[in-house]
Amino acid sequence: MLGLFITGLGQIYLRRWLRALGWLALAFLVGGLFVPESVLMDPMQASFWDAAPLLAVGAVSVLDAYVLARQHNRRIEIQEATLCASCHRELEDDVSFCPWCATETPTKADE
Repeated sequence: MLGLFITGLGQIYLRRWLRALGWLALAFLVGGLFVPESVLMDPMQASFWDAAPLLAVGAVSVLDAYVLARQHNRRIEIQEATLCASCHRELEDDVSFCPWCATETPTKADE
């Protein structure tokens, strides 16, 4: 959502500084090369198609920030999960065996 207002702001929120700088540089580059100067001077009078390159860069930046956040959250979930030593699938805390491969697992009472 943050990336809709300023390109690269979603990456800054995720603390991906260089990636945010890259998106900002790309937005300036696309704005300078592909967008008419009249759009940059008076955006309210511009047509959608004149501003489309900048909108595309902003949309892809938002998608990139979303994918980064999802990957980060998935890594945290995997780190917090207890995995079976045999099949490497997630274990339940209240069961003393792996429901996937039936391997006995040490419980907290055993330790």
